[in-house]
Amino acid sequence: MRSRSVKHFVTMTARDELLDRTMTALADRTRRKLIERLASKPQRAGDLWRGIPMSRPAVSKHLRVLREARLIQSSRRGREMVYRLSPSHRGLDELGRYVQQVSAFWDITLDAFKTFAEKE
Repeated sequence: MRSRSVKHFVTMTARDELLDRTMTALADRTRRKLIERLASKPQRAGDLWRGIPMSRPAVSKHLRVLREARLIQSSRRGREMVYRLSPSHRGLDELGRYVQQVSAFWDITLDAFKTFAEKE
């Protein structure tokens, strides 16, 4: 008897895509560091690169990922690019809701395990 492979098709919603982009962008420590730096104030690209042990083109790629995830915005000031956190935090809001949802599951599971362990 041959086993059949079953394909599962998952329909991606706009929420799923936003969550995926946000999680992918924040999965890298360099990108998280850039976000932390921008949390204090908007900064020029040159200021963001200082102290990061990689080339400017590599940092530019990280900034592009953050822009595509809509976590940061850029604007041109003369010849310089200035980056700032995006005023719309939809991606972070979705991530927060997701973490709360998963956390609630684990809280329930751990409470059930505790009840079970205390009975023994």
